[in-house]
Amino acid sequence: FHGLPHAITCASGTLAVEVALRALRVGPGDEVVLAAYDYESNFLTVHALDAKPVLADVHPDTWQLDPARLEAAFTPHTKAVVCSHLHGGLVPMREVTATCRPRGIGVVEDAAQAPGATVQGKPAGTWGDVGTLSFGGSKLLTAGRGGALLFADPHLFQRAKVFLH
Repeated sequence: FHGLPHAITCASGTLAVEVALRALRVGPGDEVVLAAYDYESNFLTVHALDAKPVLADVHPDTWQLDPARLEAAFTPHTKAVVCSHLHGGLVPMREVTATCRPRGIGVVEDAAQAPGATVQGKPAGTWGDVGTLSFGGSKLLTAGRGGALLFADPHLFQRAKVFLH
């Protein structure tokens, strides 16, 4: 459905974000940029890895992460960005990846609230280095519980698989 060669399931969308960050080798002392308005568990996941959440401003019209504000949030310790599509809004992922990739900053695209959405011509969850989905009871696509990770890169997929097993 997503057109990516690798996917793996896990216990929850929250665990999916944690495993995505671990696959990107986020750890103690690293910084992870998130929108100033994001799902609470994403902040807690960054703390659980002993990394530091750094807040980037949201776009005033969409309340989604504003790619124009990303660069101001970066420091030499920035290891990853978590982009969450929330409340029917979509983060402009082309701009996010264009800002992050040249700097070697990983992108986790949290599509828990956007299964089936298309972001700038591609399925939500396929723009980032790792895409995450949630199948919790309050989600649009639910199984009661569970999550999934999506990968184009076989090395990131392998790291996630090793961590989950």
